[in-house]
Amino acid sequence: MKKVKTKPKRRFKKRILLYAFCVFLGYQLSYNLIMNFKLADSNETFIKGLLADSNYHMLYEKKANNLFSRLFSEVIDVNKPVSILENTFHFKASKTEATTYIDSSKVEMEEADNPSIYIYNSHQSEEYQGEGFEEYNIKPGVMMAAYILEDKLEKEGVNTMILEDNLIDYMNLNNMSFNKSYIASRTLIEDVISSNNFKLIIDLHRDSIAKDKVTTVINNKSCAKVVFVNGLDYETSDQNLSVANKLNDKIKEKYPSLTRGVLTKGGDDVNGIYNQDLNPNMILLELGSQYSTIDEVLNTLELLAPILKEYVNEI
Repeated sequence: MKKVKTKPKRRFKKRILLYAFCVFLGYQLSYNLIMNFKLADSNETFIKGLLADSNYHMLYEKKANNLFSRLFSEVIDVNKPVSILENTFHFKASKTEATTYIDSSKVEMEEADNPSIYIYNSHQSEEYQGEGFEEYNIKPGVMMAAYILEDKLEKEGVNTMILEDNLIDYMNLNNMSFNKSYIASRTLIEDVISSNNFKLIIDLHRDSIAKDKVTTVINNKSCAKVVFVNGLDYETSDQNLSVANKLNDKIKEKYPSLTRGVLTKGGDDVNGIYNQDLNPNMILLELGSQYSTIDEVLNTLELLAPILKEYVNEI
């Protein structure tokens, strides 16, 4: 009887390869978990963490240059909120746009000491409709809109700063009610405004009116309308009003249906200041309403960013 020959060496090699692959996979997964774990110390970090943690399929690029980051960084970049929205709503971003993002980051580094625009939200909790985000328990709002606008402005080559403090946490820690929001935001923005020569300061809000009042169609896309609000109860209100009117005129010239105009408020039972007394270049911009969708907001910001660039370049 002939003995059946076995090939123990070949089986041993296969086992070694399998073990090596498992070790490599375990290392990569463990390393990614450690790299991803950090506490949010700013609004931007909070939003990045919220989007990444809630969207389990949206893996994002980390500083570690590993196999997994290489595979997914070309698809979703959480450092650019627009890339998340564009993929979520099936918008097609060209390779030219991706290249522009890289170029704009270089511009940001070169001009970091001379920002032109500052963006913040006195009412950080104001929300929009986000049908594409419902399954991920994300409720987009004015904070997300602020970071989208920052992305769009950087893409245009306009160096932009954004509020790095969590206003809601600050108010909770100091037992401040919602009607004290402007007092809270004033505390957080006063120093940065006084220490920088901003050409434009935007307090970004959304309105609370019917959908049909804040929606228009431009270039076959549904867009959220904008409106400027200017307080009258401070000495330099004419200067702030002039800025709002100039921007409104520029928007109206290019997209007449996109703006609802400039509203002035003063007297009893209204704020009448909105922190605009801090700087003559400060405006309050309301974008859409609670019924506007985040993709409508995105469409508007794509139109608005070049206009803001044109404005600051003329100053």
